[in-house]
Amino acid sequence: MNYIVFDLEWNQSPSGKEDSVDHLPFEIIEIGAVKLDCRFQELGQFHRLIQPQVYRKMHFKISEVTHMNMAQLRQEGESFPGVMEDFLNWCGEDEFVFCTWGSMDLTELQRNMVYHGLEIPFSVPLLYYDIQKLYCLQYGDGKNKVSLDLAVQLQNMGQDRPFHRALDDAFYTGRILSALDMNTYASISL
Repeated sequence: MNYIVFDLEWNQSPSGKEDSVDHLPFEIIEIGAVKLDCRFQELGQFHRLIQPQVYRKMHFKISEVTHMNMAQLRQEGESFPGVMEDFLNWCGEDEFVFCTWGSMDLTELQRNMVYHGLEIPFSVPLLYYDIQKLYCLQYGDGKNKVSLDLAVQLQNMGQDRPFHRALDDAFYTGRILSALDMNTYASISL
């Protein structure tokens, strides 16, 4: 079985919740993923920017954290449906499980797919590993969640890439995944 470790960056209404589009509070603007085999060896990477269709101005906090801007997304971004097709094809036909840092990325992925009228090919409910939760169970008290950058620091893993970009955060989440006792968690029903 392979692990598809992915991360999303998204934009939101620059003027707050009151101007959010119903059923789409966050619009995905970047997808990054690494594919790992059962021994946590990297099999490949996926990275795409997405051209915004809903929120065409960048929320200042999103720009501040990701260092992305609308000009870059308009120039380098692709359509969400096209990127999703490429992403699902990249995931492949082999058996895999999604892994994310927290649960929000999977919620927003599915919400964006519904908004764009795409068929969701995953079983419902979607089974996945929340690496943040597993990390806190193994290395913490099981209740208090830590940020990805703090987990990487606590594990003394090199920080040779920036945080808060989709591919880089997927890379670091994969590193944390490899530090977990997945034999213990694999026996627990997803």
